[in-house]
Amino acid sequence: MTDYENIPVEKLLEAYRTFKSPVYVYEEAKILRQCDRVLSSLKDLPVKWLYAIKANDNPFIIEAINKKGIGFDTVSLEEVILCQAFTDNPADIFYTENSMTDEEMERAVEAGVVLNIGALSRLEQYLKHPKTKECCIRINPAIGDGHHAKVNTGDPESKFGIRIGLLKDAVDLAAKYNKKITGIHAHIGSGIKEPENQIAAMKVMLELSEEFPDLRYINFGGGMPTPYRKADREFNIERFAELARQLLTEDLKKRPNGFEYFFEPGRWFVAEAGYLVTSVTTVKDQVETVYLGTDTGMHHLVRPPLYEAWHGVVNLNKMEAPHDQLYTVAGNICESGDILAFDRLLPETEIGDVLAICDAGAYGMTMASQYNRRSLPAEVMITENGELKCIRPRLTADETVERFLKDCGYGG
Repeated sequence: MTDYENIPVEKLLEAYRTFKSPVYVYEEAKILRQCDRVLSSLKDLPVKWLYAIKANDNPFIIEAINKKGIGFDTVSLEEVILCQAFTDNPADIFYTENSMTDEEMERAVEAGVVLNIGALSRLEQYLKHPKTKECCIRINPAIGDGHHAKVNTGDPESKFGIRIGLLKDAVDLAAKYNKKITGIHAHIGSGIKEPENQIAAMKVMLELSEEFPDLRYINFGGGMPTPYRKADREFNIERFAELARQLLTEDLKKRPNGFEYFFEPGRWFVAEAGYLVTSVTTVKDQVETVYLGTDTGMHHLVRPPLYEAWHGVVNLNKMEAPHDQLYTVAGNICESGDILAFDRLLPETEIGDVLAICDAGAYGMTMASQYNRRSLPAEVMITENGELKCIRPRLTADETVERFLKDCGYGG
């Protein structure tokens, strides 16, 4: 959880004044710090870290992370194409398909990226292709974890991955078409609670790896969590590295030269670096609930209504004032479910006060929409040297509607 004492209050207020409300603001220094933490944790082993593009796909953020030597974890053809703008090496792009079409598969094959296939039916389509030679497969390890049921991807009944009982069929298919399965992958969920849960999944993968004769790498997934609440413990990266090092060091003894291990930390790089800054437009007393209406909502940050997710909220104008008033922070979308924060103790808040919704750097803008035809926020980076840099401008209401009509080909 963001340390409220270290929130860059003046920079957030400056971004609010300069770029108007609402606005997403990211701290570049925090993003780079998270990169350094994972890179140093297993630096003497053949480990490569991948950034989940779906967490935040702003090109300036992708560029900052990529310059640290971190590769790309992609889950759509569009994300693959986006990442091609940052690397000439297809091996830097790991594409985990999900209900991939034939056209998407064709494009991935032509691009030469690492394709990770999660269904036997799609695997056979891939192996039949005359230009394919090798691939990775996604395994469902029957071990699930995550901050919410909707992001638990390793459960035995999850839609993701090839179940363990069908792995021999996958190996036989590869042999039938004289192709190779050179990698295996598993991702048990987003927001894994304890290092030991990830280690348990790694042990399963290492055991299953013995079934694949042509293996050159294992992708263990990841999904390291963000401590959104004060009561949440930060994921212990040092403890995880200590346990993982023991496993990988032992496993390397039986591997050929050039073997690699991949990890996908997910939101780890960006979540704590982001704030959604919004202004209070309404204070409404409904007897049992006092609402703070804002000029943002679930169309800009869908995690609270979708996952019952918690985000800290602060009043940037009154950081030192007593927090003795109970408010529910509501959005401006015409939906009863558009609530960003229930029952929060804040200073007495008035129309015009500026709020920061904390730890919003991941799955904010990438899941944002223009529901109710509303404009998207601007995105601003607080650079390492403390400057404010607009990394995505906000369209006005007129510009938003004009672009929509143009995109629809409507000439009126």
